[in-house]
Amino acid sequence: MSGQQVYIDHLLLQFNQEQFETLPSWISDNFIVIDGGVHTGGLSRNKLIVFRDGTYLELYNWITKPEDWRKRLPGDFALTALEPITPELSQQRIVKALAGVPGDGGIGVTYSPPQDGGRKNPGGEDVRWKIVKPAYSNANSTPSEEYYPRGRTDAPFFCHDVTPRSRRVTYELPSVTRHPSGATGIDSIEVLVPKGELRSYMDVYRSIVGAPPHESQGTAEFRLNAPGVHSFSGSLRIRQAETEADERFLREKGIGLSSLVLRSDSSQPISFSIIDYLQ
Repeated sequence: MSGQQVYIDHLLLQFNQEQFETLPSWISDNFIVIDGGVHTGGLSRNKLIVFRDGTYLELYNWITKPEDWRKRLPGDFALTALEPITPELSQQRIVKALAGVPGDGGIGVTYSPPQDGGRKNPGGEDVRWKIVKPAYSNANSTPSEEYYPRGRTDAPFFCHDVTPRSRRVTYELPSVTRHPSGATGIDSIEVLVPKGELRSYMDVYRSIVGAPPHESQGTAEFRLNAPGVHSFSGSLRIRQAETEADERFLREKGIGLSSLVLRSDSSQPISFSIIDYLQ
């Protein structure tokens, strides 16, 4: 893991207005949820579930949903890099790896230059970051369109802090991170891919992460650090479809984020229901 530059950042889950204003009880009963604020431009807002390892879940809601909203959303989950690595250096490294070795597995993935993002938190402070989004093209091994019912979410985006990270992610405040469920951070993120495509996506994610995975039958697991602890925190797992339920998920939600497990102070990890919030 020495030299690894990539950390788990957060997951983005979309809530309609009713859900956002009155959160489901399985969320409000198990997690401390804080207001994040309104994004620059006033079209969207968020609430956050922050963990003490520096990762978090973003509960996202459109105030005014634009026609091109799908193009505006960066993706389903984010990774990050920390100082002294800049967004520009991060993007350049990934683009080079995807174009060379190990490459993009022939599925047509690269990354666009950084874009500015921001919001005001409830205290009125500016929170600023830069987003590095994946850009897709049709290539020799790009899966069929049936696997992209929501558009392409094959790869994560990157969220790089411009203002101090602790302003965007208040993971140093015990009052924010002491969840009733005992959740302390992200244990595993799973990305589901079509059967027979595991090797291609292993190459993609190895280029993105900058480190090789641990391989087992049907899966490739990347052990990643969390930005709040700077040590091993969780796993990013690529898994190929094997069951009818897997195939149904791919037809309904597409290639990409398929499950989330949270680490807990108790002996049992917490499976977080995300399928209804991947829109």
